[in-house]
Amino acid sequence: MINEEEYLKSKLGQHNPFTVPEGYFEQLTRRVMDNLPQQPQAEQPQAEQPRPKATLKRLRPWFYAAACLLVAVFVAALTFNGKDEQPAIQAPQMAAATQTEPTYTYYSDSYINQEADYAMIDNQEIYACLLADM
Repeated sequence: MINEEEYLKSKLGQHNPFTVPEGYFEQLTRRVMDNLPQQPQAEQPQAEQPRPKATLKRLRPWFYAAACLLVAVFVAALTFNGKDEQPAIQAPQMAAATQTEPTYTYYSDSYINQEADYAMIDNQEIYACLLADM
């Protein structure tokens, strides 16, 4: 980049080819004001009416917050609706439940067969797995 800059300076020199006519900036303001269209002068300043767009811009963050809150309530309602179908165990019932012998969950044969079909396991692989554990 520096080499390109030095090359251009050597070819073109340090001379600035752009010039401004004499008195250009002194007359610029007058010429611009002369070219502007004339506006009628109001005798009394009118009070500005609030614009609806400005009001909506100020309320936009509140609309976003309300929308987020509605989505959160909707998701919470879907998540927690119907999850607690069993009644809560009362304290005496809970104490009685902890003193009994442990209960074992019984799985039906159809459930086990479905899982074996899903895992693509046949009887020989099940027997091999059971014998390996012994």
